[in-house]
Amino acid sequence: MMPALALAYLVFDVSNVPAWKRFCADVLGLPEPAVHADGSLGWQVDAQCQRLVVQSGQRDDLAALGFECPDDATLDALLARLSDQGHAVAPADAALRAARRVRRLHTLRDPDGNCVELCVGLAAAERPFVSTAFPDGFVAGELGLGHAVLVSHQVPQLEAFYVEALGFGVTERLDTRVGPIRLQGVFMHCNRRHHTLALFDLPLAKRMHHFMLQAPNVRDIGLAYERAQQLKVPMSLDLGQHPAPDSTFSFYGSTPSGFDFEIGAGTQEIDPASWQSRHMHQTSSWGHKPRLRLQMKMAAGLVRQKLSRKKDRAARETEDA
Repeated sequence: MMPALALAYLVFDVSNVPAWKRFCADVLGLPEPAVHADGSLGWQVDAQCQRLVVQSGQRDDLAALGFECPDDATLDALLARLSDQGHAVAPADAALRAARRVRRLHTLRDPDGNCVELCVGLAAAERPFVSTAFPDGFVAGELGLGHAVLVSHQVPQLEAFYVEALGFGVTERLDTRVGPIRLQGVFMHCNRRHHTLALFDLPLAKRMHHFMLQAPNVRDIGLAYERAQQLKVPMSLDLGQHPAPDSTFSFYGSTPSGFDFEIGAGTQEIDPASWQSRHMHQTSSWGHKPRLRLQMKMAAGLVRQKLSRKKDRAARETEDA
């Protein structure tokens, strides 16, 4: 049986903490962050104390994915399964538990080296979530924080880990082309959310492709899009809508660390108990037109990928000679 996990929080290593504070306040409309003893900052997104966490670092990339179990019994069963499968899982110390604001916490690594944190008891916020930018808040709660999309050059191995070790289900598989780039990926669920995690093989250096925040109203997306443009946020994909059964109406822009954020509404839920995985061949029903910035970024990544492969072939030929 699949455990009813939820994306509790995301942790990022960032080189410009002040820029992230401005971004979270002005673009995402989040209240002032909590400051922890280790120097990390945590932003409230719903009734829980924090969902987005940044810590000072030079990677400007994902530092950890936090998944919450609904109770101790679920966490204990998951830890036993991980142990049986030979995964190295370590209990977190008191300092890390305090920074994450959770009662229990265990950590391990996925095949790409991403830190996965399994927790119970994410603390409730001391006050209700209030935002003038998103007056009705965000859709999170028991479904967890929106979703996270990771870049991997070994998607099958990563998929196997999240399915076989953590109990995710496959919602959809994607195989399409965007210009010269073949885009392959998998969308995975761990509760009623269409996908909590997605994996894409893309010619990009960062492990984090984007994270998504879900607003309850389409109106909020239009206002957020206008606000992002006024603030001169580097945009990646214009307004558009993903195909059913996801159906999210959204746009994409760049965070201060260079990976993207998505703000969307209208996301549909699924019944994980009866869901049959599907194949899809388009990323959007309409819109989501890529900006020049994104096109240049992907083109540069494709060139780097080809040069890397050429270098690897030359090295193998030298060894064989």
